[in-house]
Amino acid sequence: MGFCIYINCPLDVCKDTGRYYYYKGFEKIYDMPPVVPEEHREFIRMKGNIFRIYANYVTDENSTSIENFVDKFPEWSDIVEGYDYEEYNEFWNEDKHERFYAALKWFSEKNSSCNIYWTS
Repeated sequence: MGFCIYINCPLDVCKDTGRYYYYKGFEKIYDMPPVVPEEHREFIRMKGNIFRIYANYVTDENSTSIENFVDKFPEWSDIVEGYDYEEYNEFWNEDKHERFYAALKWFSEKNSSCNIYWTS
C-alpha cells in the first residue's frame, strides 16, 4: 500500500441543534470551511515514502495538527539529506517542497481545526 498522507477537517455535530460545525480557535463555526484553492489541492492526499521523511521530523505519532506540522516543517536540506531521498528526486523536488509548505500554511491560517494524518 505504501505511505499515504492526507489533510482533513473534522466536522462535529451539535447535540443541541443537530448542525455540523468545526472549531476556529475556540469558536464553533457552523458554516462550511473555506474552499481550498486549486493550487493547494494536490497536497490534500498524497502517496509516497518521501512523506515519511517529513512525518519523522514532526512527530512519532500518525497524525498532528496542521499548525504543528507547519511549526516543525523541515528545511529542504533536511529532506535531501534524509534517507532514500535519491529514490524520489524525479518525483519530488524543492519546488514541490515549497508548494507543500505553502499549502500547509494556507490551511493553518484558516484556523479550521484541520489535521494531517499518515499511514505506513
